[in-house]
Amino acid sequence: MEPSKGPKKSSLSFSNLFKLSLFNTIFAKDEPDSGFPVQVEASAPPTPKTECDCKVTEPPKGKCTVGDRGKTGAGVTGSRAGRVCEKKSDDLPEGANNPGLLRYIHNAARYRLPQCFEGGCVSVKQSAKNNWIFGHSLSFSSVSPGGYKLLISYADKTKHTAMPYFVMEAAPGGQMSCEMRVGPTRGTRATVVAQIADADFYSFESILDVYFNTFTASIIAVNRDFIAVHYLQALTEKLSLGAEIVARGHVAELSSASGAARWVNSDHSLSATLGNRGLDLCYAKVIRPYLTVAAMLEVGFAIRRAVATLAYEWHTDEWTARGSVDSDGLVGATLQRALGGKNTNLACAISALLNHPNDKFRLGFGVTASIL
Repeated sequence: MEPSKGPKKSSLSFSNLFKLSLFNTIFAKDEPDSGFPVQVEASAPPTPKTECDCKVTEPPKGKCTVGDRGKTGAGVTGSRAGRVCEKKSDDLPEGANNPGLLRYIHNAARYRLPQCFEGGCVSVKQSAKNNWIFGHSLSFSSVSPGGYKLLISYADKTKHTAMPYFVMEAAPGGQMSCEMRVGPTRGTRATVVAQIADADFYSFESILDVYFNTFTASIIAVNRDFIAVHYLQALTEKLSLGAEIVARGHVAELSSASGAARWVNSDHSLSATLGNRGLDLCYAKVIRPYLTVAAMLEVGFAIRRAVATLAYEWHTDEWTARGSVDSDGLVGATLQRALGGKNTNLACAISALLNHPNDKFRLGFGVTASIL
């Protein structure tokens, strides 16, 4: 899996509109789609992929879900912490050998997990000439709140770092989510994410990422619940070591300290996080240029629970299929396809999730259109 190389474009392509989701986060070295390392170059943008951005998920009752960040495994970097579509930073010092951010250390394997949703979703996005993007989303679901949502985002198209960056998602019921990202200096990124519900701040998250030639550091604060400090050092081109400290204010016994390691080359990625609260172990391997398989193991020492997951990704220029099965009896799969070819302005996604213990099956279908 090699990064595509080509000249920078001054306008956002259709496939890049899908990547302007609410929780995009800057990533320094790893390829956004694969998690395998590539050389950071200002002339090497990430390979775009067309995907439907329907994000409705089904939380299995009585079980920790992929969104339960830090509740199982080793802190914030847990292998089931939920996938994030991150972007590379093209504004690093020349010749930097940057290992990326610690919270994405497992992404080479974690990205293969299908993001299953239930019901139907129709999204339309329109790109304006003055750096603004407007979107509309209509979803229907029997297990998750649906309805209409409005998306407004801003990104400076004249800069390859696309900063400053702002995105807001609002629903008629008063729910609102906002993210703002700026780059105070050449090697720093500051991000603020706020969620408002019932005229009150439901969640407030602030992140400061610092990029150096051979290491990265991050400070993450969420409400008054916890603060996390991350550090990741590139010892060689293939080996990186790091550490994480998580301090929780209200529940001190949930605080944790852990160490992390990652070995990676063009075809393999092995990452591990071990701390006083758990163990996370992830492995990904490229079998063919179009096929990648992954295995993940998460062990929570405090809750005495372990979850093992097998996943795969099969992709071409026109479509991407992902599937997974875990030891809890959850089987999921998604198929995402660009209708009419890879240069089309229309894409669709089909999702299926089977919960064997509860004998439940969920099916989802989504369509995303873009007006450039």
